[in-house]
Amino acid sequence: MENTYIRPPDEVKREQILEDNRSDFDKQIDEALYLSLKELREQEEINKIYEDEIFNDYLVETKNRKEMFHELLVDLQKLVKFDKDIKEIYDILDPVIDTYCAQYIQHFELDQESYDRIFKVLGTIRTNKKNIELVKLLIKPPFTV
Repeated sequence: MENTYIRPPDEVKREQILEDNRSDFDKQIDEALYLSLKELREQEEINKIYEDEIFNDYLVETKNRKEMFHELLVDLQKLVKFDKDIKEIYDILDPVIDTYCAQYIQHFELDQESYDRIFKVLGTIRTNKKNIELVKLLIKPPFTV
């Protein structure tokens, strides 16, 4: 029994490379486009490396800032449950420190009454004095003329 469902082979095609009949102007344009694309890829690669460096620097700085305030925030969190004044101060300081650590702000300015109250309450807490000095660098009193 013969298999009649097999397709016969395709005909052999002969390909011939065409002659480059573009004008000199077209050749120059193609060369310029090729060079531009090559330069663009190189610049994109350089930019990618630079962006990665910037992002890594940002991550390192954010981590360093969080480590600076970690001890103070832990001390405050332990006392928040027992003292209403410390809870109020913690509710003010925590978002300020978070935004500083995320590098959205460099310092924070408060009115004189709030500034005095924060540091009066912080002075009653048993914590490293270095931590309170860090908060003083972050939170500034109002500028007076």
